[in-house]
Amino acid sequence: MWFGVVLLLTACGPAQSGPSSEQLSTETERIAQEYSASGNLDQARTALNTLEVANPHQYLVMKAEEAVNANQNPQITTALVKLAVDLRLGSGSLQTYAQQNGLVAVAPTEAPVSLSFDPAPPATPAPAAPAAGAAANADTSTQVLAAVPPITDTSALAVATSAPANSADSGPTIAADALVNVRNGPSVEYPVIASLDLGEKAAVTGKSAGGDWWQILLNDGQSGWVLGQLVATSGDLSAVAVPADIPAAPPTATPALIVEAPVEAPVSEAPAEAPAAATEAAPAAEGEATPAPPAASPSDKPYFKLVASRMWPKSENGDCRGQHLLRINVIDANGVRLNGVRLKGLYTGEIIVTGSQGKGDGIIEYDLYGTGEGFSVIQNDDGRDADSDRAEGFTTQSRDISQDLLVAGGYCTNDADCQIFYDSWGCNGHHSWEATFQRNY
Repeated sequence: MWFGVVLLLTACGPAQSGPSSEQLSTETERIAQEYSASGNLDQARTALNTLEVANPHQYLVMKAEEAVNANQNPQITTALVKLAVDLRLGSGSLQTYAQQNGLVAVAPTEAPVSLSFDPAPPATPAPAAPAAGAAANADTSTQVLAAVPPITDTSALAVATSAPANSADSGPTIAADALVNVRNGPSVEYPVIASLDLGEKAAVTGKSAGGDWWQILLNDGQSGWVLGQLVATSGDLSAVAVPADIPAAPPTATPALIVEAPVEAPVSEAPAEAPAAATEAAPAAEGEATPAPPAASPSDKPYFKLVASRMWPKSENGDCRGQHLLRINVIDANGVRLNGVRLKGLYTGEIIVTGSQGKGDGIIEYDLYGTGEGFSVIQNDDGRDADSDRAEGFTTQSRDISQDLLVAGGYCTNDADCQIFYDSWGCNGHHSWEATFQRNY
């Protein structure tokens, strides 16, 4: 009787707020198997993005790796791996599995070089008789090679012997998730030197000290840098190092500052003589003081400088089930919050006006669920066009966040602990950021 009561209470209990882990796993396997049968990658990508997880792509990679490691049903495992690799999401282990099971073509550059020549003699006049005194018993192999016509065009030989140094198949690679700027150094302060189209691949040759930028080699042999959150990586990245020849940043550029000081550092207090205002003054970002903007007057063109940027610590963000948002404060030279300032998304083009979302004076908030975003200021509060720095580099993907920031934010404590955090996808999809723009008057 009591068992029946328990069943009745269970049936009448509150409905689940979302699918269970088993349901998510089953749905992911179904999507992969449908793609394996149809080959429709766009359809699979759309279906994958409907999964109720923080990051569907990373979830797919996790399920594919679990299937490979657990030696699950080979048909399901093959489908999961193929979908991940075809979406350019494959890790090193998935790439290996795909090659071993014929899911991707093995790069021909691994094959040994074979130079063959037609044994028939060329239709050319017979060579002159050897001069008197020449060795009649010269080595046979030497005689055969001497009869081979000299190779005057070495281009074919160069292709046959090895792939170019910038080949995207010779090591770890990136693939652009959209049109991506390629810069001369690992920061937005460096000039743009090229771009990658959607899906275009390039070999990875280095990384920034913070691990948030990748150095790549373009098809024309030129080296450049791309922001990690805008590209998908594949291959083994463990051996990628920070290069010693990173060019110095241009002295006139203004960096998009990512605070790496511990977030517990004291907050700089505003001067006591700051003028009172109806709107609240924005505090400086934790761990740093707000630098003074360049001298200007209201008659000058408005310019908004990025004066602070930080990742929220784990405790502030609500642990690993917390938020995934970007909050941007906009203030004037005296620290007074500004409403009515228009900001535009760098990648989506979405326009948000400070104070219009009910989040507080001088604030915009943007949901970072799924992919990252950045913003710049395009219009002052009086309607005039404005220029600004770019606020970017905000990602919810744990693996794209530097270890220093993770330690400072309380997500891990040391090298070994952070590696476990990376390998287990940590708080993937649940990281929040905050930045502050300050007007020049």
